[in-house]
Amino acid sequence: MKRSEFLKAVAASAGAATFGLPHLARAQAPGLRAGIKLTPTSLDPHFRLSGEQAILRAMHARLVGMTADGKPEPGIAESWRPIGDNTVWEFKIRADAKFSDGSPITAEDVAYSIARVPTITGSAGAYHIFVRAITGTEVKDARTLHIRTAQPYPFMAEDMTEIAVLSKSLGAGLRTADFNAKEVRVFSGPYTLTDYRFGEFIEMRRNPHWTGAAPAFETANFKVISSDASRMAALIAGDVQAVDEVSIPDIPRLRRDANLNVTQTAGMRVMYVAMDMDRDASPFVRDAAGQPMTRNPLKDARVRQALSLALNRQAIVERVMEGAATVASNLLPEGTPGTSANLRVVQQDVARARALLVEAGYPNGFQLTIHATNDRYPNDEKVAQAIAQFWTRIGVRTEVATLPNAAYFPAASRQTFSVMAAQYGADNVSYAYRALVHTFDRERGLGTANRTRHSSPRADALVAQALTEMDDAKRNGLLAQAADIAIGEDAIIHMVYHPAYVYAARKPLSVTPYYNGAFLPQAVTRG
Repeated sequence: MKRSEFLKAVAASAGAATFGLPHLARAQAPGLRAGIKLTPTSLDPHFRLSGEQAILRAMHARLVGMTADGKPEPGIAESWRPIGDNTVWEFKIRADAKFSDGSPITAEDVAYSIARVPTITGSAGAYHIFVRAITGTEVKDARTLHIRTAQPYPFMAEDMTEIAVLSKSLGAGLRTADFNAKEVRVFSGPYTLTDYRFGEFIEMRRNPHWTGAAPAFETANFKVISSDASRMAALIAGDVQAVDEVSIPDIPRLRRDANLNVTQTAGMRVMYVAMDMDRDASPFVRDAAGQPMTRNPLKDARVRQALSLALNRQAIVERVMEGAATVASNLLPEGTPGTSANLRVVQQDVARARALLVEAGYPNGFQLTIHATNDRYPNDEKVAQAIAQFWTRIGVRTEVATLPNAAYFPAASRQTFSVMAAQYGADNVSYAYRALVHTFDRERGLGTANRTRHSSPRADALVAQALTEMDDAKRNGLLAQAADIAIGEDAIIHMVYHPAYVYAARKPLSVTPYYNGAFLPQAVTRG
């Protein structure tokens, strides 16, 4: 950050400390004051599965909890197990679990919450994938819920880490608009909502009936500060006590600041490039002369492999991400169960890439546009520019077009782009494959994040077997084989790097980094 920009940012942040409490001076405001990069797009915890929605986990607990490093742990449920022929999962609800109004959380509330998820419409990233396997729920008693599936299904506990538990008292007609209008006032998490303004702030207060570990702060006030410069300046000036998504150029400087604690974790997330394999005429693919093409080169595996070979992933990590990432070969970091040991980071080979283009019938190359966000991920626009430069060097002249996050993903969901660069995070390889890599299948809830309609049917068949395999080793082997085919042989989607999540807080506060990038008030501790 230039010094002039930094000083402007400090000035801009000076009046931003009350987070929706304009009647209080900053020194009087109780609890945690934090700065976040992105605003929740909705207060409905069932509406959209995306990073900016993670903060809603502070107010809406899950049936199964999740540790900071992504492992299931007791949540609203104290225990769970498959029973009978492995087509029924039994969940036991904690006897002391209560909503914020003091009413008990029962199996009926959980069944209500599961049933609501498929009714949500208009979402750019629905939670449907986590309930698709469910054929029915049966309330055995107030503390016992049976969840049925048509076939043995090994991922039920992991699925239930994603579904927020709501009170049945909210009614069958509960709408997303009701959440956004702040009409919902019953919560199951460690915090309750006190106020919210889209794009500005979200205020929370400790849930007096929360029976889990008590959060360190009575109140938590998160102000949306989308500008990296302004967010870092607000932290240094003391206007906020903690921030997420530390900007990459600022990491070394903040680490040197004796007043700050900087924490970081390797995220269960991948930065990827997806390509349109669906259409013969793709909207942003042109021939070498710049004319539209009726033969889409991205449907040819040799072309896709050439584009992968053109990338220097290590250079992107070192020069663009300044080391705040690791090169990727799999959907999730190396060693994650279900990843493939056979997949290695694709090394740049310009000569081989050009030869593959010639072999595929494109000796003069062609032109395309890669679309990316410009405000969603650290250095997202710069990463897209680097990819474009590498592709241009092999004869695929590439332009970059960027959009704000709020416009980008709805457009991507309409299959607007020919090539898109984005990131995707998941708790395990199964989720990542089912949502991001699998052939799009609306009815089965597969390929929900497959916005370019790429496809590898051979790999999908292996995943279908994995979804009913209860033996962990066999299941992970099938998922690894699927990755070998879809990512390796067919090259339907390119893995580039795994980003790190970096947070900073003013001492004595410290932020516990979460595997999925969540920035939660209960994860901020004193000392």
